[in-house]
Amino acid sequence: MKKLAILSDLHLDVNQFDEKYEQILIQTLQEQDITDIHLAGDISNDFEQLSKPFLARLSQYFTVSYNLGNHDMLGMTESDITANDFQLRSIGQKKLLSFAGWYDYSFCPGISVEQNMNTKNTFWFDRKITRDADDITVTNRILAQFDAVLTNMTAADKADLIIAMHFVPERSFLMTHPKFVKFNAFLGSEQFHAIFVKHGIREVVFGHNHRSYDQVIDNVHYQSKPLGYKREWCLISDYFKSYPVYQTYNSYILHRRYNLIKKTKEFDAYLLTHFSEEVKKSLIIFNVQI
Repeated sequence: MKKLAILSDLHLDVNQFDEKYEQILIQTLQEQDITDIHLAGDISNDFEQLSKPFLARLSQYFTVSYNLGNHDMLGMTESDITANDFQLRSIGQKKLLSFAGWYDYSFCPGISVEQNMNTKNTFWFDRKITRDADDITVTNRILAQFDAVLTNMTAADKADLIIAMHFVPERSFLMTHPKFVKFNAFLGSEQFHAIFVKHGIREVVFGHNHRSYDQVIDNVHYQSKPLGYKREWCLISDYFKSYPVYQTYNSYILHRRYNLIKKTKEFDAYLLTHFSEEVKKSLIIFNVQI
């Protein structure tokens, strides 16, 4: 028996993921009897200096694979990005196909391309990433490549296939707060779901949205459990329950709530003590026959 864990959105640099956190992560994976770990994007903002050494250290304990997220693409050329797409490997009797994905604004149909581009170039992280064409062209190219890869696979292989990607593949997983709905344009494309249905894909894991989902749509089982930023962790809410003195501030805005406690010694100790619990909540695990 092999045990595959898929984990996304570690954000090593933003989360100040030092050696202590890394050792807790490794120990937690070992306690779960994980043999294979796949990181589904947004490992860090510096793939060469941070992510690669981290992946090398993990590979001392597990069989490691990954696909890129948008944050990983920072500073990469188009050839660097595409070289990581559509990696296929066997894990026991299953196959894992991984790629990043991208977006075509189809999650915001009522907003013009020009408006979406203006929002992206003003607010969104991806304005720092250089692609070789506009977003719609890039996404259409990825969709065509993805469809071709699946077309060339046998029905038996597709029946045992797990897809890991970074971007959001179906509109059921979008942001709903009025302040953030305009950013749905940059989350992914609904066309990925159409390809899954066309080819009878049953298992899809994604990240990017920093929200957890476990839902079956048109016979496609979608799972997403990103680790996300510290301020979003379940541990923050747990900490407020353990230290009610901070509840007097009654702040429900994540970054304000986090800023109240992030530099306290009690909070540092609490995170290290309970980080393993946060990791377990973020693991999507497949038990695979050899």
